[in-house]
Amino acid sequence: MRLLDLFCGAGGASMGYYQAGFDDIVGVDIRRQPRYPFHFIQGDALEYLAEHGHEFDAIHASPPCQAFSQAVKIRNRVNRPNLIPATRDALIRSGSPYIIENVPTAIDHLIEPVMLCGSSFGLPV
Repeated sequence: MRLLDLFCGAGGASMGYYQAGFDDIVGVDIRRQPRYPFHFIQGDALEYLAEHGHEFDAIHASPPCQAFSQAVKIRNRVNRPNLIPATRDALIRSGSPYIIENVPTAIDHLIEPVMLCGSSFGLPV
């Protein structure tokens, strides 16, 4: 199965999908990711999605969370973009099944969110 991982970072989510059975994974990030473990494209995630999203069996997206993250000082959050709506619109247009991952404080921008954590899977976290 073919997976597109948008805003992939170093590939933590991609590795989880690989372990779950996805065998063809492409990661896209605006920043260079020299340790990304699968095929990597450096570029704008939403532009790549618009051009190639329909080519994948599933899409995972982790738009930047700094606008919502409690790890960012409140005064610095206002200058951070909320890419969740644009990401969701582009994912819907792709026609592929998708997941949007983000921090709990972004809940107002997600549709029917589900929270998963380590304890949900018997992990001591």
